[in-house]
Amino acid sequence: MDWIRKIFLWELLGGLWMTLKVFFEPHVTVEYPKETVTFAPRFRGVPRLRRNPDTGGELCISCLLCEKACPDHCIYIDAEPNPHGKGKILKQFVIDYERCCFCGLCVDPCPTKPMVAIYMSHDYELADFTRSSFKAGKVELHDGIEIQRYAK
Repeated sequence: MDWIRKIFLWELLGGLWMTLKVFFEPHVTVEYPKETVTFAPRFRGVPRLRRNPDTGGELCISCLLCEKACPDHCIYIDAEPNPHGKGKILKQFVIDYERCCFCGLCVDPCPTKPMVAIYMSHDYELADFTRSSFKAGKVELHDGIEIQRYAK
């Protein structure tokens, strides 16, 4: 019975020592609405679409590769044939953020060069009260989702 007391005492002192060490370390939490965290350049936030920098039009060529690569099947693309030449015209591009796991697999197969049409932004604030606000169309994917600030 005496050896149980010795083991318990050493474990108790070890736990108290660990608590005492951590107690004086700087805090890692952030008071979120007032302070924000700077993310690494490779942070994968919300997927977004790029515009063509030269023309301001769609950079997406409607190849459907991102839709096929998505493991969650949260991307829906609707395209129609281009009447003025080859290729397709992007009619509808929808991402369901409820289902998206922000893995970035939709970005990898994009064939547009020198910059890809779909990219992972640094946006991460998606909290909302309605499910319909989690579906982003072409306008929201280009301009970003309007972030609603809720306060008391």
